[in-house]
Amino acid sequence: MAYPTVSAPYGFKPVNLIGGRVYSGSTRMVPIAEAYNTNLFNGDLVKYAAGTLVKSGITYSTAATITDPGNVGIFVGAEFSSPNGPIYGKNRYQYYPANTVAQDIIGYVVDDPQACFRVACLAQSSAGASNALTAIGYISQAYVGSNVSAAAVGTGTTASGDSLAGVTSPTAPSNGSGIVRTATTLPFRIVQLVPDTAITLSGSGTSSTTAITLASAVTGLQAGMQVIVSNVAGTGYTAGGYPGDYNYVTNVNGTAVTIANSITAAATVNMTFVGYPEAIVSWNFGYHSYTNAVGV
Repeated sequence: MAYPTVSAPYGFKPVNLIGGRVYSGSTRMVPIAEAYNTNLFNGDLVKYAAGTLVKSGITYSTAATITDPGNVGIFVGAEFSSPNGPIYGKNRYQYYPANTVAQDIIGYVVDDPQACFRVACLAQSSAGASNALTAIGYISQAYVGSNVSAAAVGTGTTASGDSLAGVTSPTAPSNGSGIVRTATTLPFRIVQLVPDTAITLSGSGTSSTTAITLASAVTGLQAGMQVIVSNVAGTGYTAGGYPGDYNYVTNVNGTAVTIANSITAAATVNMTFVGYPEAIVSWNFGYHSYTNAVGV
């Protein structure tokens, strides 16, 4: 479906700079070695290797800053001369196709370490955390200020040239799917939610402290979504379940749902679950090569 439905990841898209400053659209032009054997998609993370661009080594579980210090930014296209025509001379492309033979390949990179990017959230499954993710996940306001890593870097579609990378947590919920709130060291900081694409799910049930028992399972409910709980009269909210409490789901196992903070509603009440499939993220210090004193 078309935006504002987010049905798949699309890489990292620059939107502005830290502090809300305007992103001017400027990029740095960095060579790509002749016949480099990996696709670089629009929206992918890239790094320096001997002065040329290659795919970043960041994955969903990356924690150490020194093991891959060359990250330089987000790849947004390439130019090179095609030896086979039909148009001769340097041409511009949405992505770099692996094994391209040309002597003048240049990649465009958004290299500002203070750039902020819109990116899709990817759900981890209770089957085990993975770097090969495609399913959309959801976060909520409580996740702002926490950290995420990138997943599926280097995957994309050659039809459009767009990346299929997104952000996720390095661990998975014990049941169901979703994104686990993480405060430990990771490459990206969540600085804002994208309200345009938020989804709302409805259900009903009872709750006792941090356990909710739903009257019936809510299709699509994931760890990371905000939970809002009405009072019995239906004229307000239950303590801990106000919209401004920003309480959220941590685990989903059918009709058994675990939440971050206590809500007690002994009688069956209406419940609303709100999830944001997109976030605005920025680089954390030390993961971008310009903020890392280690050379490459």
